[in-house]
Amino acid sequence: MTASTKFSLEGKVLKLNTFDDAAQVVSDLNAIAAESLEEIVFSGNTFNVGAAKAVADALKNKVNLKIANLSDIFTGRLKDEIPLALDAFVDAFVDKKSLQVIDLSDNAFGPAGAAPIRRLFIENRSITTLKLNNNGLGIEGGRLISTSLIEAAAANEEKKLPNMHTIIMGRNRLESVSARNMSLAFPILPNLKELRMPQNGIRPDGIEVLLAALGKSCPLLEILDVQDNTFTKPGAKALAIALPSWPNLRILNVGDCLLGRAGSKTFLKALTPATVTPNLETLIYTFNEMDIEGAKLIPGVLATKKKLGVLHLNGNTFDAEDDVVEVIRGALRANGFVEGLDELEDMEEVDSEAEEEEDDEDEDDVVAQKPEADVDALANALGGVHV
Repeated sequence: MTASTKFSLEGKVLKLNTFDDAAQVVSDLNAIAAESLEEIVFSGNTFNVGAAKAVADALKNKVNLKIANLSDIFTGRLKDEIPLALDAFVDAFVDKKSLQVIDLSDNAFGPAGAAPIRRLFIENRSITTLKLNNNGLGIEGGRLISTSLIEAAAANEEKKLPNMHTIIMGRNRLESVSARNMSLAFPILPNLKELRMPQNGIRPDGIEVLLAALGKSCPLLEILDVQDNTFTKPGAKALAIALPSWPNLRILNVGDCLLGRAGSKTFLKALTPATVTPNLETLIYTFNEMDIEGAKLIPGVLATKKKLGVLHLNGNTFDAEDDVVEVIRGALRANGFVEGLDELEDMEEVDSEAEEEEDDEDEDDVVAQKPEADVDALANALGGVHV
């Protein structure tokens, strides 16, 4: 058996501006047995088209490559250069059925970079993990990524992508349109376990459809991070309806999502039953305008979530000195988590105008008796989305 090898350029800050600049990297790669190389890390170096082609050629015979970390490799490159360089790397990866993880984060290639990725997905359907964080994809780039996944699934006999279990697409300005487009891909991702789409400017209408599709199509979900998008009442209701669909959920980040007073109560009431997300370990619920009435529901959640040991509530609108805070800490201690609650250092003032706009009475009973019917109603919006 050949020992596995990791090849890393991380921290070298190489500026590979020509084919010749890449000669040493190519030489080092060629010195590694074709069967032994399993991981490459090129992060923090910068490749022009010629250098990318040279290095990609050296990777073509590495038949057991599993992890390709190409994050932050185009600093200082022109927009028209990046897709060509990326395409060169895709040439090296399309036939690698061993390839599991592709990380292209922190490369500002925008929608133009989605085209090479499309080819990679369609020709190599073995990939399990896609990391596209902070790529400036925008609405069009998000549409192209979702289209790529759907087209790749269509090429499979089962018309799904059973291998794909992790998608990370944060900080990409996807907005509600691309959230809806991504929702179209969830039915072909039955084994999705991790979805991270924070800081994308998604509004409540997009969040509704996103969560409805996830709840309906992705029962194995373990990690959901949609931090710093906008939920308000509609998003809170959609989340409440979807929660029972994810028995394996371990990490939920809905911080900075503006669920509000009423939305917080809707969410927490839905989270409280012991049968809902029994494996939850981490809940990030910061800066959501949750008031004291919402905070009083937290101990009930902790009573049924014995594994919940990381709880972040900073930035909400209840008083950090209120007795309920000690009750929350006591509930965490009872479950064995002495330091489970974050520091409540930045609690916000109650916005009286926002209070007047919220209608608590309408929201108190928003969790329907038949959540699957509500999921269907929300998911019907998918019918109007075209990729």
